[in-house]
Amino acid sequence: MEKLVVITDDGPAEEFPLTEQRISVGRDETNAVCLGDKSVSRHHATLQRVFRGFSLQDEGSTNGTRVNGKPITKRFLNHGDLIEIGKYHLRYLAAEQMQEANDSDQTVVLRPVHQSELQPKQEKTKPAEPAAAPKVQTKPEAIEAKVRFLSGDQRGEEKVVDKAFFSVGHPGGDLVLINKRHTGYFLLKVGGENNPLINGNPIKAGGVELHSGDRIELGELSLEFLK
Repeated sequence: MEKLVVITDDGPAEEFPLTEQRISVGRDETNAVCLGDKSVSRHHATLQRVFRGFSLQDEGSTNGTRVNGKPITKRFLNHGDLIEIGKYHLRYLAAEQMQEANDSDQTVVLRPVHQSELQPKQEKTKPAEPAAAPKVQTKPEAIEAKVRFLSGDQRGEEKVVDKAFFSVGHPGGDLVLINKRHTGYFLLKVGGENNPLINGNPIKAGGVELHSGDRIELGELSLEFLK
């Protein structure tokens, strides 16, 4: 399922699944995606399903609509496109690419079956053994991932990564997302002039997996990933 991830300066990332053929975006509460700020027109833009994707059309808004930094009237969206509507930044995520990312995390290895294994085996009779007491399996406790700020106004603070897409930085400037997947957490660049660093190295295209103790540097911001 396609979705929009909405990121603002004053709140956590919010996800909007795109389940309808036509999705309206604007300040008015009747919109499917309501962005309650005066920088957004009452009926700002419309998403329309086209085959297996979506097109975005500006509805004559006051401040306009941008995709990847360029003003648009109407445009077909690609996976990862960054939409700017007023003070809001919205990341468009396509269903197929998200599924491919999840599938790539899961590898199944099949070994060949020898003919001898297909033949029925003769079982040897053994004296009956007393039944063993059933083992009680306990579920491992879920470990919360978090980030600790090492610099800036939030120095010393810790925040739990409690969203599928957890944003760090400033929309319109340097910004990254921590994406929670089935197999772990991945760091993705969203925008900004400065390339994020992890343990002193630039992150790869498509993101890099995070491990406990990794140090993330984003412009003047520095933080540590803990798990």
